[in-house]
Amino acid sequence: MGIDTAKYKTLAFGTSTLFTAVAGALAAIVIGYVSPEGYSLFLSISFLVGSAVGGIATIGGAIVGGFFIQFVPNLANDISDAAPWAIYGLAMLFFMYTMPRGVVGTLGPWLMRFFATRKTAAPFAARRSEGA
Repeated sequence: MGIDTAKYKTLAFGTSTLFTAVAGALAAIVIGYVSPEGYSLFLSISFLVGSAVGGIATIGGAIVGGFFIQFVPNLANDISDAAPWAIYGLAMLFFMYTMPRGVVGTLGPWLMRFFATRKTAAPFAARRSEGA
């Protein structure tokens, strides 16, 4: 009786490996060959940082993390040619210290609360203008 958690965890793991395999196959087609040198430790750490900064448990977190690992190094390179990775590291530390659940995990509930109060405040404003 109840939900078979082992079944759904296995299903989630299998689905993620399917998507990883498709992504690897598409990358091999685009690049033309696959070698271990193409996937460095820095790239793996960069993906891990992106998921932690964006938020691990949400799809929106993965999108925000992707934007982070794509655009923050470029912005850091524009700011300083001497130490762009230091600026990248400081930005990463800032986000991870101020938002431990990720950007989406921290700002998501706040935005939902903000828009929920705006929706409930709108009928009161309409009633007030009708009564006047």
